[in-house]
Amino acid sequence: MDISLKRILAYVIDTIFIVLITTLINNITFINPKLNDYNKHYDEYIKIQEDYKNKEIDKDKYDIEIKEYNYILTKEGLISSIITISSLIIYFGILPYFLKGQTLGKKALHIKIVSNKDKQLNIGNYLLRMVILNNIIFRILNVSGVYFLNKNSFYIYSSVISYIESLIETIIIFMVILRKDNRGLHDMISGTKVIEESKE
Repeated sequence: MDISLKRILAYVIDTIFIVLITTLINNITFINPKLNDYNKHYDEYIKIQEDYKNKEIDKDKYDIEIKEYNYILTKEGLISSIITISSLIIYFGILPYFLKGQTLGKKALHIKIVSNKDKQLNIGNYLLRMVILNNIIFRILNVSGVYFLNKNSFYIYSSVISYIESLIETIIIFMVILRKDNRGLHDMISGTKVIEESKE
């Protein structure tokens, strides 16, 4: 199997694992006391989308409601966002340092992260790599934006951030697939590359 495909599959495995873990933690009401409010508003958010799709409300009402719920859900999802960001930092930034360049997905597919210049990687390399790969800065900016912007401004702000995140993810995927060395943007910035375990 091509190493770029292995990398993508490893990331899918890692993402599924992280989603399962964060979902379990987020659903503990002791840890996430806003969970019930969030779920209630999320159901209402879905209902608004269905109403608009079924032409039960007009576009003006839809736009107002969507902005309102986007704002509310981001505020009520603060603890959930903190849990997700913390999990990503631990899993993609700290764990590979102790597992010699591997996550569970990389271990399953026998690939690992190494230095691009045959140096010893430090935890800073892994953390920098994770910040780019998982859009940590943009996730933090999005969550914090809800506290200093009004609903209309926040809707535009979060849409722009979402667009930038998607753009970075697309660039990374294309770089991993198309570059000869299979290095993504996160590898270039952090000075890393991914190799098969048998190839040092």
